[in-house]
Amino acid sequence: MKKIISITFIIILALSTLSVQARTLSADEVKAEVSKQIVESNAKYTDAQMVATVLALPFQNLSLPDGNVSFSITSSVDRFMSRDLKKVNVYVNGNLVRIFNAPSEVKAYKDVLVASETIDRERMLTKNIVATKKMEVSNNLEYVLTSDMLEKEIVTKKAYREGEVIDKRFVRLRPDVQRNLPVTAYVTVNNLMISIDAIALSDGMLGEYIGVQNKDYKKVYTGKIIGENKVLIEM
Repeated sequence: MKKIISITFIIILALSTLSVQARTLSADEVKAEVSKQIVESNAKYTDAQMVATVLALPFQNLSLPDGNVSFSITSSVDRFMSRDLKKVNVYVNGNLVRIFNAPSEVKAYKDVLVASETIDRERMLTKNIVATKKMEVSNNLEYVLTSDMLEKEIVTKKAYREGEVIDKRFVRLRPDVQRNLPVTAYVTVNNLMISIDAIALSDGMLGEYIGVQNKDYKKVYTGKIIGENKVLIEM
């Protein structure tokens, strides 16, 4: 009799120990954590406000060993994606215990330029005909324009409806440096920076590299555009 009681006690103790060592997360809890990490991982691509949604999970509940749970989110592409299939690694106390895929959707909201009235083609954009508005721009995030771009001369290449987001692909921006026009080129010689007069060999925007030709000696250099009609030659 004592032996039977002893065995029963051992079984109860073992079951109790197993229940303590197990942890279950609901699908909603996992979605919330994965969504948070998707937003954090996309922050390196854009300063837009983002809302991430995990569209589906391969479980209703996730059973894990007891301990410190952490998630690692990876993607096959290194850029912002409005829809993507994320690979989720689940760790407990630093040990990998589960891997699954999670389809996701990210909506990005940004203050961008929109037409405040109907804008005809070949019209210069000014503050009078555009407005800044927070819009959901996930599908054309890399092509939107912001208010600071109005400092440049921008001409439309298509007609825009009132309220339509201005798309960088359908406007023409005046470059910071224009082909065949004079530029000031800066070059360091014997630890001294000097400037020379040159001609730009192509159009270019701030930060781009273009060829410039010295006016006096006709020698061609490659320089980085550092301002309007200003080029830095790195020897």
